Amino acid sequence: MNRNKVLTVVRVTLGLVCWFLVYKLYGVFADPLLAGVLPSVIRMILASMVVPYTLGLGAFCLVTLGMHRESISSRDGVKPGIGMLMKYFVIQTGLSFPVMVVINAVLTVAGVNSNAITADELFGNFWFYIVLLLIFNPVFEELLFRKMIMSRLSCLGTKGAIICSAILFALPHVYSQGVAQMFFTFALGLVWGYITIKTGKLWPAIILHSLSNIYCAYVPLIAAKIHPALSVVFVMSTMSVMIPLTIVFIRKEARATSK
Repeated sequence: MNRNKVLTVVRVTLGLVCWFLVYKLYGVFADPLLAGVLPSVIRMILASMVVPYTLGLGAFCLVTLGMHRESISSRDGVKPGIGMLMKYFVIQTGLSFPVMVVINAVLTVAGVNSNAITADELFGNFWFYIVLLLIFNPVFEELLFRKMIMSRLSCLGTKGAIICSAILFALPHVYSQGVAQMFFTFALGLVWGYITIKTGKLWPAIILHSLSNIYCAYVPLIAAKIHPALSVVFVMSTMSVMIPLTIVFIRKEARATSK
């Protein structure tokens, strides 16, 4: 990697660090001052939605101001449809879900607590998390990581931009949700970056992001709430179905792209 490419990665990374710091510093210093002043849901909206994508995004744009940006898209310009979305939903689940399950199991055996959201928190703030996880985060995180960041990493080439943006997408999740989520979101970031480039459009990644949050956040917690054994059935059925299908789809994709 030449010097200009290294500087590009460093600058984009620094921009993301500033974005993350604005988000976290607000949570540590400003948000506690609003306790008892504003309703809790308003504080949650400010901390999770407004601040990261106004002040935080502004900090990112300031650090990366003037950088060369280029939209990266496949020459084929494949038109996305329901069939494609379902195929990549299977692939993203088959790649990410087993990683999360295995690492969570290892951490549990090691006595390390997970920072993942709990059922009480998720369902106790039902409408907030519906909007955050199914609409807001899919739209704005894809806008930041698959649009703004990947376009600034275009000098790395298609593969380099996808991998680097996936790493940058995964790293903040270490702090907020733990090690398992880092590997989980890295795998997701690879798929979302790939489909964004393959189609030349952002909305397929947004939909896949939302579907991932439904399947990997809501469904397991709902299953566990109904009966603990049901969550085990869900995990085992997902592993046994999604992994073989993912292998088949990836092989077909590899053969198609090599022609």
